[in-house]
Amino acid sequence: MRVVLVRFGGILFLAALAVWLYCVLDSATADRAEVRRLPKGLWVAVVLLTFIVGALAWLAWGRPRATTSRRPILGSSGRTAWPSRPGRADIPGTGMFGRGSRPAPDDDPEFLAGLDRRAAEEHEKLLGSWEEDLRRREDEMRRERGEDSPENPAGS
Repeated sequence: MRVVLVRFGGILFLAALAVWLYCVLDSATADRAEVRRLPKGLWVAVVLLTFIVGALAWLAWGRPRATTSRRPILGSSGRTAWPSRPGRADIPGTGMFGRGSRPAPDDDPEFLAGLDRRAAEEHEKLLGSWEEDLRRREDEMRRERGEDSPENPAGS
């Protein structure tokens, strides 16, 4: 019986620790203007110092009410980090961070065509340098054969 109580107490402690940790993070990241009853810094101190009592007080009296949307806001601009209507990325100003959205590079046909053009140009340039090197080597071999070869009438 005692072992069961110890295990149950351990589970309760872990649950209380999880609630406390959530409340610490929630009170620290809550918007200062929306925190109720006490100043935000005081709420963080209460939750940190009084463990589960402070956490429960934060949940009951300090936590901002969920009357507004819980979407993250970007700075003082008031824009949210997510599009206002999912699936409406084709309308300017509704993409990620309020900007018009462009397709990802691997989905953009212009970008892919540019990559193909650059790859073809580099390939042609590489083939040209190989051909030039091959011609140069062949010319060197002809000159060496012409000077060393006794059958060559030009050399005699």
